[in-house]
Amino acid sequence: MYARSALITVAILATTLTACAGADHQQGKAERATAGAPSPSKSPDCGPDSTLSQSDWIDQCASATPTDKQPDTELAVGDTFAYNDGAKVTITSIRRLTAFGEWDDRPDANQTGYRVTWTILNGTKKPLDMDQWSESEQGATNGGEVTTLSVDKGSRSMTGRIAPGQTGTFTNESALDKTNGTTIVITMTRMDASADLLAEDPHWTGAIK
Repeated sequence: MYARSALITVAILATTLTACAGADHQQGKAERATAGAPSPSKSPDCGPDSTLSQSDWIDQCASATPTDKQPDTELAVGDTFAYNDGAKVTITSIRRLTAFGEWDDRPDANQTGYRVTWTILNGTKKPLDMDQWSESEQGATNGGEVTTLSVDKGSRSMTGRIAPGQTGTFTNESALDKTNGTTIVITMTRMDASADLLAEDPHWTGAIK
């Protein structure tokens, strides 16, 4: 009995410490693209002082569930992740690849080729070394792996440095098996001195257009 109680106590402490660590390690905040988004419908008055009749309250409130705030690291295409030091990353588009150069890789017949485009704004006071940043992708439907394509036409590799106050635009070209759908998850990882390696990396989820 005492052994089981001790194990339960340890488990509770571990969970608490993990939660605290997650709360303490945040690389930045989400800046969501809300322009043009439909206005949310008015929520029913479900509070203790509601003026709804009992039948109306049951109809409108009994099955209502509060909307959880989306984590800052879970974003959509068009959203921006603003790092604590002033750097900002925006995934601007996920487009189907339709134009190739003579020597460019092409997706197989059972794959969808696409290009991810993003911008990085250096809002810090120091140059950003792009060799300390990386972008990765995977299928969002069932976690399918993507195949990297070597494409020169229209491509802009994430290399070099971005001066303070300047913006860089970069791309990555890949292919996803059609059996894995057309929605992907993009992860941006930062590994320079300003990065918090214990914090969650930002992720963008979107469909290939």
